[in-house]
Amino acid sequence: MNLRSFLLFRHIVLTGSLSLAAKRLNVSASAASRMLTQLEDQVGLTLFSRSRRNLKLTEDGALFYRQISNTLDGLEEVPSIADDIKRRARSWLSVVTAAPLANALVVPTVARLREAGLDFQCTLHIESRFEIESKVAARGYNLGFISLPVENEIIPLDIMPLLRSRLCVLMPEGHPLSGCDEVELERLEREELVTLASGQRWRSRLDDVMGEAGLKPRIAFETGSTLVTLEMVRHGLGLTLADPACLTASTLQGLAMRPLEGEHWTTYASIHAKGPRAELSEVFLDTLSAHVEAQRAADREIAETLYLI
Repeated sequence: MNLRSFLLFRHIVLTGSLSLAAKRLNVSASAASRMLTQLEDQVGLTLFSRSRRNLKLTEDGALFYRQISNTLDGLEEVPSIADDIKRRARSWLSVVTAAPLANALVVPTVARLREAGLDFQCTLHIESRFEIESKVAARGYNLGFISLPVENEIIPLDIMPLLRSRLCVLMPEGHPLSGCDEVELERLEREELVTLASGQRWRSRLDDVMGEAGLKPRIAFETGSTLVTLEMVRHGLGLTLADPACLTASTLQGLAMRPLEGEHWTTYASIHAKGPRAELSEVFLDTLSAHVEAQRAADREIAETLYLI
């Protein structure tokens, strides 16, 4: 059905005049008359009595109008809704990631954009790995930020590797291993560790690194939260694996971080739905890169364990 015919119907009811309704829709009176006739044919109802100069609703027409008046109100809002969506697409950024990456990379990047005077709004969501990948693919967010590889290779995504971060051992300040340039795997095997539960990504990294060396980690405590793991380390309950991409300066207070021996790196990437990207997404990624470079320039240890691709 022709939506403009319904809008014509609404304006005739409001004005009582076919000619005035035609002017509101910017169509000729003859075109409006044809649209009205077509509408009546389509719905199978006589909506107006044409016995007088001004159109008058029939009983069926009045009942029909009452039934669809809310729908007609919505149709009137379609142009403004479309304009709002266009403005939102230009000035609203939506990002989805994991909590450590949000705190260490996304929030500082958003702050840099605001400090630079960019007028925009941002939605930052924390989701599970599966939700991040699937919702970005469905254009639920402008972009996601994750570690590679993706879990569901069937989901169509554009993947843009951004940075690599070296696997490190996190420990309380003053721990004997804090004096090492690198932490040997055999030495780590003798330490009690706190870590995520089996099946979670950081736990899998620990199991893979130790397993490849034929070693077995001593798990003292498990938790479902990376942030809780860091607090356990701070309280001396054990050591854990981490990398600088997931750690803020405030998080590292009271802690020391030393690289794990060997070339163990994690690659982080932005993921996007297939097709054109929002301009604001590109600005965000450029600013995130600038934030990483500023970290590298300010801290020699960061410069050796975190770099842009």
